[in-house]
Amino acid sequence: MRVKVKLFGPLRDRLPPEKRQLPIEVEIAEGGTVQDVAEQLGIGDIGFIVLINDQEGHRNKRLTEGDVVSFFPPLAGGSAG
Repeated sequence: MRVKVKLFGPLRDRLPPEKRQLPIEVEIAEGGTVQDVAEQLGIGDIGFIVLINDQEGHRNKRLTEGDVVSFFPPLAGGSAG
């Protein structure tokens, strides 16, 4: 099954230059998860925030044909004052 993937910030930089055109399409097995996609893209071992079809998701969420999976780097920061 095919899903579309968007990566942002430093996550996108982990892709080879020829694959940085977004969205990219990824082929995964039926019943595949967000984690399966992350591992295929080489980001399975790092933290990320994920949206599936613009809704909050998680690593173990099963995907369906045509889903759009967006990966964002974890958010941090703010001011101490």
